[in-house]
Amino acid sequence: MNITLDQNNPGLKQGDNISGYFIKKVAKLEEINSYFYELEHTLTGARHIHISKNDEENTFGVAFKTVPVDSTGVAHILEHTVLAGSNRFPVRDPFFSMLKRSLSTFMNAFTASDWTMYPFSTQNRKDFCNLMDVYLDAAFFPKIDELSFKQEGHRLEIENDLKDVGSTRLVYKGVVYNEMKGAMSSPDQVLIRFLLKALYPDTTYSHNSGGDPAAIPSLTYDQLKAFHTRHYHPSNSFFYTYGNMPLKEHINFIQEKILKKFQRIDPKTKVLSQPRWNKPRKIINQYQLGV
Repeated sequence: MNITLDQNNPGLKQGDNISGYFIKKVAKLEEINSYFYELEHTLTGARHIHISKNDEENTFGVAFKTVPVDSTGVAHILEHTVLAGSNRFPVRDPFFSMLKRSLSTFMNAFTASDWTMYPFSTQNRKDFCNLMDVYLDAAFFPKIDELSFKQEGHRLEIENDLKDVGSTRLVYKGVVYNEMKGAMSSPDQVLIRFLLKALYPDTTYSHNSGGDPAAIPSLTYDQLKAFHTRHYHPSNSFFYTYGNMPLKEHINFIQEKILKKFQRIDPKTKVLSQPRWNKPRKIINQYQLGV
């Protein structure tokens, strides 16, 4: 294939080694008039997909395979906590600070059943570099303060007892805790979680990755940090970029800021298939009807 037809990345071809990466595959995507690049970082095993297209809407995302073994919401709470300041950007909410200054067209973070992702897009080259710098430092080098864990995860607060005037009571609070209380008050969510637990009882999908309010308070600060160390590692990462900016600029930046500081590990995040049942099962549960 004559990859020089890709004007954004002239000369790049399958089998090349650049900035510590090996280009495993190059293909033209005829349907969308784009070029597809699949790369792997030799030292850490980090994977990278790039879609080169003559589109000024440039996109970046870093994702991690997150496989919880309980319903404490550790992946969800970690997603919130890493956005509360990092080593090079130790402000309380760097992302909200960037919203005031950035020309981004999209910024967000997502937690799913077995992955967590931090994507953004912008049409400005300098803004792209600034955002990628903040995102990478937040994901790989977050501060993860205990105070942030208590704010985003769970804590105990004293409040007035409305049922007993003049007395107080201890109640659980927390951004994720309150969010999931709202989510799990939906009959649809209760039914979906029950079905997943019944169908995949021996896999990570039996757990509530967002967090079950009944289980969230059992998560400890040390468990949160240990989850980050194992899951938010380049060996467990997937990078994605899209647009008309040169691929070499992206991978040079990621190599210098992040990847050269790590060695390859086995994150042990492989999700095995649910073992086949040898007979039908009948499981009954209850949930409230919607109103």
